[in-house]
Amino acid sequence: MTPAQRGSADNLIYLCGPHHDVIDTQLHFHTVEFLQGIKIKHERAVARAMSHAMGKIGYDDLELVCQFIGMGDERTNDDVVIPIDIQQKIELNGLGTITEERIRIGLAKSGEVDAFISAISKMRPSFGNRLAARFKREYYGGYAEGLTGDELFEFICSVAMTNAGPVETDKLRAATLATVAYLFQLCELFEHEHPAA
Repeated sequence: MTPAQRGSADNLIYLCGPHHDVIDTQLHFHTVEFLQGIKIKHERAVARAMSHAMGKIGYDDLELVCQFIGMGDERTNDDVVIPIDIQQKIELNGLGTITEERIRIGLAKSGEVDAFISAISKMRPSFGNRLAARFKREYYGGYAEGLTGDELFEFICSVAMTNAGPVETDKLRAATLATVAYLFQLCELFEHEHPAA
């Protein structure tokens, strides 16, 4: 296995220190097949929980995700770029099937995210631009650290989740995913032009 394969989202399992030690000291029980099975089971459970919670998110949840991110001093005078088709953007960025599924789940609430951003923008006209600028800053920060594809998408979701408040719930994770998926589709986050463009 190459270092890139070893560090890929498909291969990684994030554990706390004590559980990491348990696995390392019981390799006869925690085989590759066992760990891959546990990872798949966990990812499915999280995806089901987020899908279920997605139907319950509202303005209050979106506000938690967007309030910190959209309040920065970032300024943007960027011209609007008409995004490419979502499937092309997913392929262009080398996103895997799990990330693609998460984006599609998040986009189920794009109407609500758009309505929320529009409503807040009526009170704070620069809100939408500041929100996009903050996400761009986080994107370029992750990119500068060498993150790409699935790892970069997860990084942006984790930054949004970290700044959304002290309590992590399924609804808040769903609101985070809906917001990041909306911005992935709408703005220039991630690669948005084919190299020949």
